Amino acid sequence: MFSDPDTAVCRAFLRRVFRVPQIRGATIKAAPACRAELHFDTKRHAAKEVLGRVADCLVEDEGTPAEGEPVFAPMITARDRQGVVHYHRFGKRVTGWQVVSDQIGSIRLKNPVLYRKNNLCQAIERELMSVLGVDRYKTHSLRCTVQIDYDPRRLSQTNLIEILDSALETAEHQEALDRLDLDLTICSLSIPLAATAQFAVPALLPLSAAVFAYTSIPCFRGAYERLSKEKRIGCDFLDSIVVLGCLGTLQLLPGAVLAWCLSFGRLLVKKTEDNSKKMLLNAFGKQPRHVWLVKDGVEIEVPMDKVQKGDIVAVHTGDTVPVDGHIVEGMAMIDQHTLTGESSPAEKGVGDRVFASTVMVAGKIFVSVEQSGGETASAKISQILNDTAGYKLSSQNKGEKLADRAAAPTLVVGAIAWATIGPSGAVAALNSDLGTGIRMAAPLALLSSLALCAQKGVLVKDGRALELMGRIDTVLFDKTGTLTRECPEVGRIITANGFAENEVLMYAAGAEQKFHHPIALAILKKAEEWGIDLPATDETQYKVGYGIDVRVKGRRIRVGSARFMEREGIGLTPEIKEALDAAHLEGYTMVMVAIGDRIGGALELQAAVRPEVKDIVAGLRARGVKHLAIISGDHEAPTRKLAEELGMDRYFAQVLPADKADYVEKLQQEGRTVCFVGDGINDSIALKKANVSISLRGATSIATDTAHIVFLEQGLGKLCELRDISRELERNIARSWAMIIAPNVACVLGVFTLGFGVAASVFTNNVAALAALANGLLPMRKVALLEAERRHQLELELKRAGCAEADRSGVPKAGNATERVKAAEIDEADDDKARALAA
Repeated sequence: MFSDPDTAVCRAFLRRVFRVPQIRGATIKAAPACRAELHFDTKRHAAKEVLGRVADCLVEDEGTPAEGEPVFAPMITARDRQGVVHYHRFGKRVTGWQVVSDQIGSIRLKNPVLYRKNNLCQAIERELMSVLGVDRYKTHSLRCTVQIDYDPRRLSQTNLIEILDSALETAEHQEALDRLDLDLTICSLSIPLAATAQFAVPALLPLSAAVFAYTSIPCFRGAYERLSKEKRIGCDFLDSIVVLGCLGTLQLLPGAVLAWCLSFGRLLVKKTEDNSKKMLLNAFGKQPRHVWLVKDGVEIEVPMDKVQKGDIVAVHTGDTVPVDGHIVEGMAMIDQHTLTGESSPAEKGVGDRVFASTVMVAGKIFVSVEQSGGETASAKISQILNDTAGYKLSSQNKGEKLADRAAAPTLVVGAIAWATIGPSGAVAALNSDLGTGIRMAAPLALLSSLALCAQKGVLVKDGRALELMGRIDTVLFDKTGTLTRECPEVGRIITANGFAENEVLMYAAGAEQKFHHPIALAILKKAEEWGIDLPATDETQYKVGYGIDVRVKGRRIRVGSARFMEREGIGLTPEIKEALDAAHLEGYTMVMVAIGDRIGGALELQAAVRPEVKDIVAGLRARGVKHLAIISGDHEAPTRKLAEELGMDRYFAQVLPADKADYVEKLQQEGRTVCFVGDGINDSIALKKANVSISLRGATSIATDTAHIVFLEQGLGKLCELRDISRELERNIARSWAMIIAPNVACVLGVFTLGFGVAASVFTNNVAALAALANGLLPMRKVALLEAERRHQLELELKRAGCAEADRSGVPKAGNATERVKAAEIDEADDDKARALAA
């Protein structure tokens, strides 16, 4: 029965055994052992009782329906390298995953199938990367574990197990185990071996020398590649000479320390790069796994990859919007924070666009699919971030070039030391190179800073821009959509024919209450500020391009432009004509309100300046930006007025979109380093021309935006923070250089004046390099603090919402539609099954 676990008879045995709720797990050992081990809690259940229930299940007829029979993960997802199958019960699922630790919003699982199979770990990470609700994850092929931090309001533990099983099932399972990376381990063991050989047991010197030479192979390989492919001498070449010098002079302990430091640095850079990429990708681009597809009026749950352009999908309260598209039916409040950074939910109605990875707070909508899967804005953000994370910092290039240029002089210094002091001094001088540390510290600083930007909702598409942002001395703001909001605000209310201001505003708001265009929203907001209750409307006729005709409280109300009033035969009073002329001079818009057959008044619509703009201008001044300017296609008067109000140094008015790049170039010709901040609309040439370009359009243009940096929150609030991060990156690189240059130069001087040897040189050089590495990781502390704060807030919210019990049971109380179906399947009547779920 058990010689081959894949046989039908063995699978039938497992199906029947797991009908017994007390059975917690099973282990199937194939030939030659050919046996099965069943696991249950002996403290709660007597063996005789359990075996009796197992026997009853085994003699059941095959055709007997088994109520609540568990779902089995494929055996390939539970088989270890010896061919042993390890199954564990998890709710109604039998899986190869075993829970190692379990806390609110965090779970660690173990599966022997992962042992030394990095491709399986990568498959799991690729799957988790795109799952909404998964905050962080870490796999370890040697420990066979997966650590997942998640949001229990969006995912249950059962969902996570299904995701992991699916990833393992579809992944390619290699036969051979991965080669163990024992580089750092061997380097660590070589240090006590070298110390013992050099100071206590000289007979171990040959063995110690052989181990040291083995650990130095990466240096020789790097030196060979530089010499043969790039035709230049680099840091690896100097390190190789130092290694040969240590071997030749039998300075094995300093050499072993050198090899360990180089190995540790390589490992740290690789680990930080992997972690930073994960953090960048985790910040954006999450996708739900299933959608509710509407077919012939019926909602059917289908996998995400089955959705095509033009399909209609339903999104319910609590669900995640699965696609990019536009609403064809319904209204909703949508939390777009995960994608755009907007703090408040946005109201969406028919015709409005919605984006994948945003969350429905209230309502129900039907969405026509425009983009799904890898074509959505969030998925493209992930691809951009993946490309950005591989960017090589130009300071790193400068460091490598400087270090490589210093290689030849270092060789000359080494030759002088050989002639004057001897081999030991020559090796010590050669070891004091500058490139090893900066080659590792600079990319660490960049990746850490990119992760910090992502954590704050700033998408950096080009790492060079993050460097340059700290050197910017001029910021050129596009006016419309950047300094001002897209939605205007109501300024003056001009009345006529005896009507009061609140009457004019009430009738205008009543007429506009069913619309969502910017003018309607501005009028409704003003009415809300004044505490006006909106009256019911009898009928509405929207005359495109001109205005609205509606009955409010039995009166005919018409709202629209002056031209609309002229068409309707309604004359304007002298005071309204005067206000209209003044508004045109200021660049404002006037909306006329007719009550009955007479003009009742007019509403002046002004461009609403973003509330954070004044603080941003002051913040940039305080951070050393010397020149601030506005560029706009508006008339001279409103542009000048806004520039004076904000304290700008210069303004450019009535500029066509195609000419904006000329003004950027004009500022550059004045010797300025220019940052152009626009909304991305018709600004592509100017964005490309500027030294640094920032777009505020957020996710709507992520695929086509030419800006170097995109603020996913549509506002200027992150501009000063971005400047701070950039300048801190610059200071970080400078500190790393100081940490590396000063000790090494001092060591070279000590070689000639104080008799420093190889040991002193190795100690000084590598301590400096490790200090620079630690310095490069400093931005990650801020990332960790922000993440800890987010986790703390999540835990508080979960406790307040009473999610702890739901998390334990695998049934979230406020989950998505998929989870609601799964929750409905759980049979809470059986106490044993409920306890099984809790385990």
